[in-house]
Amino acid sequence: MTASPPRPGERLLAGYVGLVLLFLALPVLIVIPLAFSTDASLIFPPRGFSLKWFANILERPEFASAFRVSATVAVVATSISLVVGTLAALAFVRYRFPGRDTLLLVFMTPLIFPAIVLAAALALVLSPLGLLRSIAGLVCAHVVLTLPYMLRTAIATLSEIDRSLEEAAQTLGANRWRTFRHVTLPLLRPGLLAGITFSLIISFDEFTVSMFLVGPGLMTLPLEMYNYSEFTLDPTLAAISTILLGLTTIAIVVIEKLVGLGRQFS
Repeated sequence: MTASPPRPGERLLAGYVGLVLLFLALPVLIVIPLAFSTDASLIFPPRGFSLKWFANILERPEFASAFRVSATVAVVATSISLVVGTLAALAFVRYRFPGRDTLLLVFMTPLIFPAIVLAAALALVLSPLGLLRSIAGLVCAHVVLTLPYMLRTAIATLSEIDRSLEEAAQTLGANRWRTFRHVTLPLLRPGLLAGITFSLIISFDEFTVSMFLVGPGLMTLPLEMYNYSEFTLDPTLAAISTILLGLTTIAIVVIEKLVGLGRQFS
């Protein structure tokens, strides 16, 4: 049986989707060539090929220091959000208790608060505790930002898990910990992987909140790039962006090979 030719509406929809995808990919298609430009300013298309802007990154230790700060904060904040978000999701999905909906709303408030208001509030809270302009303070703030993403994805996945599978494991002699470890956790893994991905991206890319909490000697990479662009606007920023795109691509490929991310969401 031969497939019928696409109707005009389907062709129009396909063309629209293609344009949207092109629009989303356009910044990447521009940034990567600029990273290898010989021009001293951001001119597209580039008029030559050079690696000097990557060398310029190595000559500026503040970028490496800022990257270490951003990576450390993102990994630690995501790890804390993973543990807290998973336990909170189990409580919200598996149990009914007074104030449950109100407490869930409290967990979600960072998603709806204006970033500038949340940044000022966190600075006011962390300052009396002596955590302002410190790694610990940044981690605390980023946990507040990443926890809602981890919690929502964990709740969505946990709600789809058939409770009869856990009950069957307990009927066969497994205690609650073994049931969680060998039954619930593997089924929950797609939601946790999605939450980890969102949390790492949100934390590493955070600008407004971090701006209120950093200081001399403690800068995140987005803020360091912003400070650099205030005085110099050259392809060094494009080179940094290209490196980050490459690291992200490698991380996704490794996760797919080791964990099977595509299979988890299929």
